[in-house]
Amino acid sequence: MDVVAQLQDIWSETFQVTAVVWRMWATHIMRGLDRSTWDRDILEPPPSQITNLLKPADLPAERPLAGLSRSSDLALQVVNAAIEDNKRLKASWKAHGERLKNQEQLLLTRKRTIEAILAGTRLPSLNDVIDPLPALTKIEDIEHQE
Repeated sequence: MDVVAQLQDIWSETFQVTAVVWRMWATHIMRGLDRSTWDRDILEPPPSQITNLLKPADLPAERPLAGLSRSSDLALQVVNAAIEDNKRLKASWKAHGERLKNQEQLLLTRKRTIEAILAGTRLPSLNDVIDPLPALTKIEDIEHQE
């Protein structure tokens, strides 16, 4: 088994490490060309130059909590986005309401204008209106004769 795999087997429960850092740690151990010391060195804590590159591994109980935290954050983002959509929709409805109110005012103004015109115009009574049809004389259609 190579040194990197042994380090991962022993220390992956303790540290979160990228592949590059595992190789750096293994290189540090293998610098001592005496293979008989490698197994002992693998069991030793990491050297100081590697320690600052390590992060503690999640505890088993923290993994579900981290997922729950991410899920909660996502849920909060979804709700916040829905609230913003609701605000935009409300503003849009308000704008439509204003347009409807303006349209109603315009129609009322036109109605008053037409009522004023009708009030100022005297229409003759039906008795005073002469039907022009009886006064028309019948003329023969000569244009469409063959």
